[in-house]
Amino acid sequence: MADQTDIAFQSPSTFVTLKLARLQNNLNAQATALLKEKVGLSLVEWRVIQMLRMHENAFMTELAELAQMDKGQLSRKIKSMVAKGLLRVETDADDKRVQHIRLTEAALEISAEMMPTMQKRQALLVAGISEEDLETFYAVVAKMDAASKVRDIT
Repeated sequence: MADQTDIAFQSPSTFVTLKLARLQNNLNAQATALLKEKVGLSLVEWRVIQMLRMHENAFMTELAELAQMDKGQLSRKIKSMVAKGLLRVETDADDKRVQHIRLTEAALEISAEMMPTMQKRQALLVAGISEEDLETFYAVVAKMDAASKVRDIT
């Protein structure tokens, strides 16, 4: 049996990172097309809305961590979303340095309108994949995620 290291370096097309990058690009393009066409949102805007749906009282720092986005980039996106009427920013009553980011009714309506389409997309992505294969996939992704955090690879 071939060593896993040997298999991983046969050609660039077998690099796990390349395969994941291609898949991520395709998934992002698909989601972006759906969101632009149906509700005029960018993928980042959709993700911010969904994260705020799940974490209603998130602070900017928490949101940046959840979204794995640079705070400056996220701050600019939030300002843009406030201007579009999707978010409102409220200063904390106890600590004026802290801002709470909240969804507007418009954002909640867009989310409700788009959710059935995104759920159908999710179903399409896992159609034909057994529950066992999905569990294996999630376990592999979790292991790769942990390995991706290792910085000393000598």
